[in-house]
Amino acid sequence: MSERHAESATRRLGQLMHRLRGLASPSPEDLVDIDLPRRQLWALFIVTRHGPLSVSALAQATDASVASVSSLAERLVRSGHLRREADPQDRRVVLLSATEQGESVVDRLQSRSHARFDRLVEAMSPEGRAALEAGLTDMMRAADELGLLADDEPHPHHESHPNPDPQHGDQP
Repeated sequence: MSERHAESATRRLGQLMHRLRGLASPSPEDLVDIDLPRRQLWALFIVTRHGPLSVSALAQATDASVASVSSLAERLVRSGHLRREADPQDRRVVLLSATEQGESVVDRLQSRSHARFDRLVEAMSPEGRAALEAGLTDMMRAADELGLLADDEPHPHHESHPNPDPQHGDQP
């Protein structure tokens, strides 16, 4: 494959992956009964899936400042979605964990996301599904060989998630 053709394929794949990420984001219909700004929803998702977490661990996972995450966590505590508790191993550290209400919100969004993905895959041709699976499997193999797959750190891009865009702040 020529270098020019490879660059073109890389650009097209990047564009497709960008559009696919948009499919993973909650639609307006998904959020109609969820009264949380996207940034809070993003933090809630991370704590629910990877918690309990300290504020500094959540700040690192969201690539935000500790001060910003601290005030965001306070809003989620006040709304009943998160709780604070002392770390049993170090009482100076405060851990954030999801409440039942917080877990329910994330579970609802996950269920809606999975249903949308199921509809999408079912709408594909059998040949398209097989080709996609083969291509993604090969891409993951290459990523693994290149050491691009992250460890088990609490990072939102490593599993299916509601993917609210943290770049848009607390805007829904």
